[in-house]
Amino acid sequence: MILAFTLFVVFCFWLSLNSQKQNVILTISLLLIVVLIGFRNVLWNDTQGYIAAFRQAPDIWHFSIYSSDAVYKEKGYHFLASMVKTIWDNDRFYLLAMGALSMFLLYKILRYYCLLPLIGLCDYMGRFLLNRDFIQIRSSLAILIVIYGLKFVKERSFWKYFLCVLIASQFHQMAWIGLPFYFFNLIHFKNWHIVCGLVLAAVFSQTLGPSISNVVEKYSDDLDYATYTSGAYIEEALKLKNPMIYFQSAVLLLYCYFEGKIKKLSSYYSIYKNAYFYSTIILIFFCNYTALSGRTSTIFATVEIFMLPMMVFAFKKKLPRNLFLMSIGLIIIYFFAYKYTNEINNINRAAELIIEFRNS
Repeated sequence: MILAFTLFVVFCFWLSLNSQKQNVILTISLLLIVVLIGFRNVLWNDTQGYIAAFRQAPDIWHFSIYSSDAVYKEKGYHFLASMVKTIWDNDRFYLLAMGALSMFLLYKILRYYCLLPLIGLCDYMGRFLLNRDFIQIRSSLAILIVIYGLKFVKERSFWKYFLCVLIASQFHQMAWIGLPFYFFNLIHFKNWHIVCGLVLAAVFSQTLGPSISNVVEKYSDDLDYATYTSGAYIEEALKLKNPMIYFQSAVLLLYCYFEGKIKKLSSYYSIYKNAYFYSTIILIFFCNYTALSGRTSTIFATVEIFMLPMMVFAFKKKLPRNLFLMSIGLIIIYFFAYKYTNEINNINRAAELIIEFRNS
């Protein structure tokens, strides 16, 4: 699979600069991803939980928003599972349907926001696909809806954007993190503000972080905050040693550095910059908690799939551009290989435990 992804990245990077048929390749690629999502190993992390939720969901005629026996508390997700079940009560069909919905949303945002959709797709696959669409199905849907709503942030249409966040929150409560961004984006950040902001976030994460965390916990029962700030979520945290902090900071600062060359390419330049800045601040500030920092910062880290393709155009000469593409290609492949290898190891361990249990 890692080799196949490597070849796919090389193929997409070459086509993105040499082909006028990107939309066809994008569509075919997303359809193949839907098939992979639907027919993945059921021992893949969280898959059994989602299948259990689907089996427990009633059909649409018996659905009730007052039901208290749903596996997941978000009623929108429960309702969606009921709709799928009404069409066909089949586990594989359910996984295919959820994957198809996410990939349809991804197709829409790549076509609308991304200058080079195939490069954006590769970055999404390397950075986000395995953790979201193969594991955190609810958050994948929620995040893509919030990202789609960025057009309303640009238009200063608060209520339309609020509606997107509200709908997204019905799939995952973490979507509410997206609401403050509307007001955050109203601030005109200069590049030196961003540099200072990253440094201050690091300082505050080690001084004010625990105090702020206690306040957040008090008002965040719906976010299941306590789960993400205890036990292994603290013990396994890398804190400021988390390499993702430095990767996102590097991407953000490089994006700012190329501002003069790429800003005119898209009217969303500043929104992407502010969104990624917002994400990186959250990632740094909550770095003492693995899941909390990752699951809250990943919402707007998604705009990276638009930023990297824009930066390709900062290089006018062929050699520097190819070197840049090679660099981000290798990074994307590394992310995918690391996550895929970890998940395969988890699946193998789970299979061994099942065999041991059956033989005992």
